[in-house]
Amino acid sequence: MAISTRLSMQKCFVFAVLIFAFSGLRAQTFVAAAQDGDANAQYKLGKMYSQDGKMQKDMKRALYWYKKAAEQNQKDAVMALADLYYYGVDVKQNLHLAFTYYKQAFEAGNYEAAYSLGEMYSQGVGVAKHLPTAFTYYKQAADNGGLAKAMFKTGTMLYEGQGCKKDVAQAINYIKMAYQEGYPTALNYWNENQLWQYEE
Repeated sequence: MAISTRLSMQKCFVFAVLIFAFSGLRAQTFVAAAQDGDANAQYKLGKMYSQDGKMQKDMKRALYWYKKAAEQNQKDAVMALADLYYYGVDVKQNLHLAFTYYKQAFEAGNYEAAYSLGEMYSQGVGVAKHLPTAFTYYKQAADNGGLAKAMFKTGTMLYEGQGCKKDVAQAINYIKMAYQEGYPTALNYWNENQLWQYEE
């Protein structure tokens, strides 16, 4: 083996060891801060335990730290718990808990949570189906959160008069905005329903 190749391999090995050591120190820093009650550190530690990567995946510990952070209303931790319980990936699905955490996340100003609440009310998942409430949440996520998928849902509900009074003029505005914000399904809906005919 050439000396230059051997040196290059040694440098790579040293670099890998340094990365591993740095990751370990970083994790220890989060543990110390989390134990001292730092909500952001608790969330980050929960995230580290919930993924394969720097630390060994451990969903029991991930949930523990997410919940600790959520108790302090750390919005990312609340949303993480909501998604985990809604989708039931790596944890047992619990739609009641998902709904509770989505509500908490929305009250903390998370408009992705508003969209998720709209979905739950729209489909009757984890809560009684109620289209007017679904519409209200979708509209919040569209107007205040700028979410293209929420703009699309708001627009289609306005166009079809689901959970709200039918309003074609408002509907085409929302559907147009959804497409302009990068939601291609909106263009398909626009063409299928020939919405151009309503434009002035």
